[in-house]
Amino acid sequence: MTPDERVAHVDEVFHALESYGDRRQWVGSDPYDGLNATRFVWPLARTVKGRQVITQVVKRCPIDLRPALGIAPQLNSATVAWVVSTYARGEFLEPRERDDKLSRALALLEDLRCREYDEPCWGYPFDAQSRVFFYPRNSPNTIATMFGGMALLDAYERTGSEALLDEAVGVGHFFLRHVPQTPAEKGAYFGYLVGDRSPIHNANLHVCALLSRLGRYVDDDRFLDAAQLGVEYALAHQRDDGSWLYGDRPNLAWVDGYHHGYVLDALRVCADADLDPRVPGALRRGLEYYRRELILADGTPKYFSTSAQPLDTQSAAQAIQTFAIASSDDPSYLDVAWRVFEWSLQNLRREDGLFIFQRRRLWTNRVPHMRWVVATMLLGLTHLRNAVATPARVG
Repeated sequence: MTPDERVAHVDEVFHALESYGDRRQWVGSDPYDGLNATRFVWPLARTVKGRQVITQVVKRCPIDLRPALGIAPQLNSATVAWVVSTYARGEFLEPRERDDKLSRALALLEDLRCREYDEPCWGYPFDAQSRVFFYPRNSPNTIATMFGGMALLDAYERTGSEALLDEAVGVGHFFLRHVPQTPAEKGAYFGYLVGDRSPIHNANLHVCALLSRLGRYVDDDRFLDAAQLGVEYALAHQRDDGSWLYGDRPNLAWVDGYHHGYVLDALRVCADADLDPRVPGALRRGLEYYRRELILADGTPKYFSTSAQPLDTQSAAQAIQTFAIASSDDPSYLDVAWRVFEWSLQNLRREDGLFIFQRRRLWTNRVPHMRWVVATMLLGLTHLRNAVATPARVG
């Protein structure tokens, strides 16, 4: 395909997803919304193990249990943040339509803020019980808040609105004031929640990326100093093969595709800020690990380093995004992004133009979750289109 043909192909896939989400005002289901059940599950919800069981059964079941359990579709702040970034970064729509939809998405993001904090921050619209911790619905977490902050900066760079920059700076202050940076032998790391000290690499580097990006616009040494410490911690924990474990505890010791992509995208932002001369080398090693160990020859994005299963749309979308972004420095990565894109169309796309959640060995879960499927693929396609349409830098 020529670059123009590739752009047109991505546009066709994009419009089916964007139309679906826009018609529903970005309200939908989520893989992890099981604890929003209003029927049948309350005895189990009293215990940690019971909450894990509810979450995993609702997530994995090939039959959508949400209607029977009384789980209503909801608006998720991470969904809206990715939609804001899509409209701000993308060129899929006519300018007037894009600007109108960007404005409406920004209003939704503002409405979803956690109001118990003065600074902008965001959470998820469901209780979450992981193997690491529990946090209640609408309580702020690092991931949703960082995506919100990045969306504000994307919108600021599109519109020039100083109010958006001011709000993004407020997100940076939220992290410095409320999310502890835990000192380590080398550097320090940000936690996942307010008061949390879990050593999770994508959470730490997500915050560092936001603070690094804010450093372009704000004369505040605290942002870059904290980001530098977080990057030092991450560099010290990159493994010899180029990978990062999900986290540095025995119960966090795995490598998976989309979290590895999160780490690399965040590290790329930190590299642009010149925080540490070792970052570009670490980024290259991480990308080579991702290409070598987490993407199969036919474009299959592996879920774990040890297994391709389950075949998952967020894993695919994140791989498309990470390699598309990386192709600005190394054009060979665009071939990886395109290969994953074409594999996704063959193996994950539904007849109606949407994508399934997951394909497992014995069954397929076809639910097009708004955050995990629609919004994440929209942002991945945005980066892919931009990479196809823009020649890579030389040198």
